[in-house]
Formats: sequence, C-alpha cells, structure tokens
Amino acid sequence: MIRVSMTAVCAACALLLVGGLSSTKGLGAPAPSPSPSATPAVPLPPLLTLADAENIALARSPVLVAARAAISQAEAGVNLAASGGQPNVSLAATSTRSKSSLRNQGGSGNSANGGFSGSSVLFTSNNAALNLRQLVLDGGRIRAQVNSARYTTDAARLSLRRQFDVVAFNVAQAYYTALESRHQLGTARDSLHLAQVQANLVQAQFRAGLAARADVLTAQLPVAQARLAIAQAQNGERTQEAALLNAMGLPSQTAVALADDTSVSAHGPSLQDVLAFALAQRPDLLAAQASALAAGENVRAARLLRFPLVSATASNGLASTTSSGGGFGNNFSVGLGLSLPLLDGGAIKAQTAIAQAQADTSQATLQSTVLEVSLNVQQGYLALQTAQAGTAAADAELAQARTVLAVTNAQYRAGVTTLPLLLNAQVGFAKAESDQVNALYAYKVAQQQLLFVEGVIGSK
Repeated sequence: MIRVSMTAVCAACALLLVGGLSSTKGLGAPAPSPSPSATPAVPLPPLLTLADAENIALARSPVLVAARAAISQAEAGVNLAASGGQPNVSLAATSTRSKSSLRNQGGSGNSANGGFSGSSVLFTSNNAALNLRQLVLDGGRIRAQVNSARYTTDAARLSLRRQFDVVAFNVAQAYYTALESRHQLGTARDSLHLAQVQANLVQAQFRAGLAARADVLTAQLPVAQARLAIAQAQNGERTQEAALLNAMGLPSQTAVALADDTSVSAHGPSLQDVLAFALAQRPDLLAAQASALAAGENVRAARLLRFPLVSATASNGLASTTSSGGGFGNNFSVGLGLSLPLLDGGAIKAQTAIAQAQADTSQATLQSTVLEVSLNVQQGYLALQTAQAGTAAADAELAQARTVLAVTNAQYRAGVTTLPLLLNAQVGFAKAESDQVNALYAYKVAQQQLLFVEGVIGSK
C-alpha cells in the first residue's frame, strides 16, 4: 500500500510539473499593474458651507481610516484578553497502527536459534476524546488584562475623536483661507477700477490743461500694478480652493462655490469656561487618562503572575479495546490542577518592571497633556482677543482711508492738491481694504483655533 501511494504521489507531481511548464509557454511579459482608479465624483451643494465641507472631510478623509483600524484592533484585544477566562473545549482523535516483536525461549536446546523463537504482533489503537479546561482562580490577572484592553479601546475611540477635531480644523482653516483669497481678488478688482477712474480723471485734467503729460503717465502705473495684482489674486484663489478640496479628501480639480461668511461675534466665552471645558472634555486629554489607567492595569496583571493558577479539567472519550482497533470502551477523567511559579529566572520581576516603567511614562504623558491643554487654551483665547481687536482697527482704518480718498479726490478735481497725494490716498485705500480682509479671516481662523483647543470643533 505504501509503495502504491508513493507511486501515485510521484505521478501527480510529474503531471503538475509538466502542466506548469506548458502553461508558462503561452505567457508573455507580465500584465501591467492596473492603474489606480480615479476618486469618484462627489456632488457638492450649490454653495458649500463650512459645515458641508467638514462633513465631507469626516466621511472621506484617509487620515481617519488608521484611527478606526486602531479601534478595531483594540476591541479585538478585549476579546483576546477575556478568552483566557472562558472554557476551553477541544476534540482529539488518534488512530495508531503499531508492530511489536516478541522472542520466546523454546524447550529444546537443539534449535537452530539456540532454543529461542520469534514472532510479531500488529496492534491497532483508536481513540477519541472531548476535553474541557476551565480556569478557576488566577488572582484577578485576566480581569486586569481585560480592564487594560478596555481602557486601551477607550483611548483609541478618544483618539479618533481628536482626529475628527484635527480634520475639521484643517478644513476650517483651508475654507477661510480660500474665502480670504476670494475677497483679496475682489479687493484687487476694486483697486483696478479705482486706478482706472483716477487715470481717467488725470486724463481729463490733462485735456483741460490742468495736468502735465507726466501726470498721465504716472497715473497709468497703478492701473498696470492693479492688473498684475488681479492675476496674482486669481492664482491665489484657485490654489487655496485646491488646498481646501485636498483637505476634504476630494480631487483638486472639483468645481466648488463657497458660501461667504463675514460675521464677527462681539462676545465669546470666558477664558475660565473654555479652560474648564477643555480640561474636562478634550478628547486627547481623556485618551491620555485612559492610557494611564490601562498601563496601571498592566502593572497589576504583571504582579499577579506570581499568583497560583487553579484550573479544572475534564475528559470523556472512547478507546479501542482489541488489538484490531475495535471493541470501543468509555474513558473519562476529572481533575483539578495547581500551578505555582517558584523559580523563573527573574522573568516575572522583569515583566513587572517593564509594565511599571510604561505606567510611569503614561502618567508623565498625562501630566504633559494637561499642561499642553492649559497652554493651548491660553494662547488660543489671547489670539482670538487680538484678532477681534484687529477687525475693529481694520474697520476704522478702512473708514478713514475711504474718507481721505474722497476728500483728496475732491481736492484734486478742484486743483488744490497734487497727483502724488491723490495716488497716496488711492494706495492707502487699497491697503486698508486688504487689511480688513486679512483681519476678518484672521479672526475667523482664530475662532476655529479656539474651538480646536477647546476640543469641540469636530463635534459641533
């Protein structure tokens, strides 16, 4: 039987080899790898609001995939840790064919074998058993491991929430930067219109004999500069829109129209309210707390390795009772086992020291996170206050520049001022418009920054 089996196996291997060689003859160069599929188009609303942009980013951002995978891994760790305290049931079956040789001493000394005779006996043994093992007592080590895994899962979920905050803040920052670029383009167009009006005024003054030819040429310079500023602003707007789409997880060529947002809040929460909320609810701080608790449970589990393990075992099965493998009979056993580590070469001590060092590191990380939250809130609050004051100053600057331009324009028409003063007023007005746009969106970004350091931007 063995010889036939080996022959069949060799024949099968030969057929596989021949078939494999023949199949490779028709193969040319390997097929090129498929190109990555294009990102499916996402229908955008007619006017994309900040909330819309954040929702799209939270649904599509690849950054969140890793955080969600970490949660799945941590949840599997809970089940793995709990499995040690669950019943362990296994089924075992064996079939053994053995040969034993026997030598018997005969009664006659004239035997050719010196009075000995030999014989061989074949035995067949068949067994099947159902085995059960249940941990009875471990001092709470498995419970500590389960608690550690649960705290680790909590930390992973909280880290995902913080990633929501990061994605939402990045989108908000890109959104307001894109709006700022759009308004800067509008400011550049206003400057071009104003420069053309002033150039026409100087041209009229020249025709009336009230201005020199040099004044006409001088007035054309702001027009050329304004056209260049428009080209630069258009490029900036498209660049910032592409950055926003990238932050949302969309192709940079997607057409998008942003809803405008120029609101400024006169009042906001107090510093103490923001700090209290951040210390109580900020996800990364809560994640650090959960990680510290998990590390503490790991220390407890490592110390409990010295605790005796008590387990119960049971087995019930069938075993053959004849040499031919038949005549089955029932076998069963019930037992209680005790395992106590006496000498392990310092392994338990080393594991405990490692766990304790990790717990100390987690506590230090927690304290650093508390200080970081306090610093972030202080900086974010002061930045918002500064930005709010900046918007008021920019509004005042723009109002003053508008008045100066109107007065200077009237004076130039009346011939009581010079062209350089008119051009200075024009430049001052253009700068004031640009400063107002910068101040407005610096305020909007500072507002989002405060929400981010408070830990509510991703859940608002």
